This record gives sequence, C-alpha cells and structure tokens, in this order.
Amino acid sequence: MLAYLISGITFGFAAAVSPGPLSMFLMSQAVSRGWRKTLPAAFAPLISDGPVAVLVLAVLSQVPAGLVMYLRILGGILLLYLSFEAYNRGAHSKLRRLKTLRATQTAC
Repeated sequence: MLAYLISGITFGFAAAVSPGPLSMFLMSQAVSRGWRKTLPAAFAPLISDGPVAVLVLAVLSQVPAGLVMYLRILGGILLLYLSFEAYNRGAHSKLRRLKTLRATQTAC
C-alpha cells in the first residue's frame, strides 16, 4: 500500500509541475489581476479532482476484471490513434511549409 501511495504522490507531483493550459491561465491571471484574485482558481483542481477520482475508483472497483482489461486495451488503441493523427498533422504541416517556402523561392 505504501508503494502505491509513493507512486501516486510522485505522479501527482510530476503532473502538477508540468506546464499546461491551467498553469498558463493561472500565470496570466496572476500577472494581470494579481495573485490574491487568482488564488481561488488555483485551488479549483483540488476541489474538483478529488470527488472525480473517488467516483472513478468506486465504479472501477465494482467492474469485473475482464471489463477493466477491455477498457485498458481500448484506451491503448485510442492513444495510438491520437498519436498517429498528431504525427500525420505535423507531417502535413511540415510539407505545406516546405511547399510554401519553395514557391516563394521560385517566385523571387
């Protein structure tokens, strides 16, 4: 049980310190409105994420093991699909930039 707690704290800390949309929003609000007015928004994840995590754990503890394995596989397939789409969009974006660059070089 202690290993799970340490693992959870480690992953939680890593997620908290990584930059993301919420941290960028909080920084911009702190700069424009001041840190005291931004403080309630900073505590919003502490209030909202706790009940969601408890609900998910309560539901998943009642689900049969076979369904949990199916959900894991389905989640993995979803992640592979999303990464494939992100890669393709990046590749197409680079291709468009190259075509635009070549068109402007030949026009000059």
